Amino acid sequence: MRTYQEDDDREEAERMGAEQWMLDCLKINPDYVHWGPHEDYMADGGESWRSAIMLKSWSEMFDLDDLNEVVHFYFSVNRDGEDCERCGGSGHNPETKQIADDWYDFAGTGRRWCDSLTQDEVDALVEKNRLFDLTRRFVEGEGWKENDPPTRPTAEQVNERSASRKGIGHDAINRWICVETRAKRLGVWGNCEHCEGHGSVFTAPAATLRLTLWLLHPRKGASRGVEIADVKQDELAVVFAFLRKAARRNAERFAKIPA
Repeated sequence: MRTYQEDDDREEAERMGAEQWMLDCLKINPDYVHWGPHEDYMADGGESWRSAIMLKSWSEMFDLDDLNEVVHFYFSVNRDGEDCERCGGSGHNPETKQIADDWYDFAGTGRRWCDSLTQDEVDALVEKNRLFDLTRRFVEGEGWKENDPPTRPTAEQVNERSASRKGIGHDAINRWICVETRAKRLGVWGNCEHCEGHGSVFTAPAATLRLTLWLLHPRKGASRGVEIADVKQDELAVVFAFLRKAARRNAERFAKIPA
C-alpha cells in the first residue's frame, strides 16, 4: 500500500499488520505515487538505464553525485503473498468466478456472454458513465458531450456493437460492472471465503517498509527507478537526511532564476 488516507487504507493496514511508524511514512508521501519499478517505462528487467535498480536494504544505497539525482520518492508498506489457490487469485466465490471466466470464455465452454448483455447490465454501465460512444458525442476542442436529448442504449444496440467490433469495445472496467450486476441478479455475488476477497494470502510473517526513488542521470538524459526493499525503523533518520539532501540539490539547480 502506498497511501494512508481512506477507510480502505486503514482496513488494508490492519490486514497487513503494518506498524504505526510505517504508516507515518506513508503520510509524508507526495500526492502522486503511482509509478515505480515493474510499471510503465520502468518495466525493463535488464541492466540499461531504462532498467530498475533493486536493492535489498538501505545499506546498499549509493550517495548522490553529479551523475545521480533523486527527483521523486514514495514509501510503501508491503507484505509478500501468493495467489489464493481456491479462487485463482480472483477474490471471488466459485459462482462469481465462473460468471467472470465466462465473460470471454477462453476455455471454450460455449458460455461466452460479453456480446449478450441483458438490459439491466447495460443500464449499470450507463449509470457508471460507460458506453460514451452510445450516450455522448465527441465535439472537437470540447471533448465528449452528452447527447441532447439524452439517449439510453438498448441491450440489442450494445451487443450488436460488441459483436461487430465497432465503436469503443468493452474493457476490464465494463467487465467487472457487468459481472457484479449479473452475479447479484442471480443471487450468487460474493467473495472467496478463504482469502476474504483479497485474491491472495500472506506468505511473509510481517509487513515491511519499502522506499522507491526516481533517479535521474543528467548527463545521459535518462531516468530509472530504485527500490529499497526493506527499510528499518532505526534507519529512518539517515533516509530522511538523504531525501532532504536530494531536495536541496534540486532546489539549488534552479536557485539562479530571478524572482
